[in-house]
Amino acid sequence: MFQKTGPLSVLHAFIDASRWRVSPENDAPARTGMISLYVLETGGCEGCAMEVESLCGSAFALERYGFRRVADPADADWLLVTGAMSRACVQMLDRVWKAMPPGKSLVAVGACAIDGGLFGAGYATLGGLKALTQVRKTIPGCPPSAQDILSGMQRLAGR
Repeated sequence: MFQKTGPLSVLHAFIDASRWRVSPENDAPARTGMISLYVLETGGCEGCAMEVESLCGSAFALERYGFRRVADPADADWLLVTGAMSRACVQMLDRVWKAMPPGKSLVAVGACAIDGGLFGAGYATLGGLKALTQVRKTIPGCPPSAQDILSGMQRLAGR
């Protein structure tokens, strides 16, 4: 048996990573189709963006739950927005939204994306998406954990 401390502990952590994964047999519902996600960070502390990034790692295996991240908004079904809506990002949000195909959905992830959260409205920010449009799909929290984001996406997808 190997000792699991010292310089090799990081290596052992990667080897044991499969133990940390959520079991798809017990927790993941049967999926009906893959939902493609495009993530846009629009300002703030980036706490929500980091939690979304962690969903794409081996601990969650996002694809098992019927979601996949895409690099091009033209391939996306959902636009996940994180962070307070900075004035500098409004045009970028508009370009990304227009590039998405019909049937698209806008999802505000975290308090800042919903209503500005800690940042509110000011000279550099408009607040959240509520300042621009009616927000129907939200995942609250400051920041929501990766598990909360995954659960919220499953709820929004009806899974």
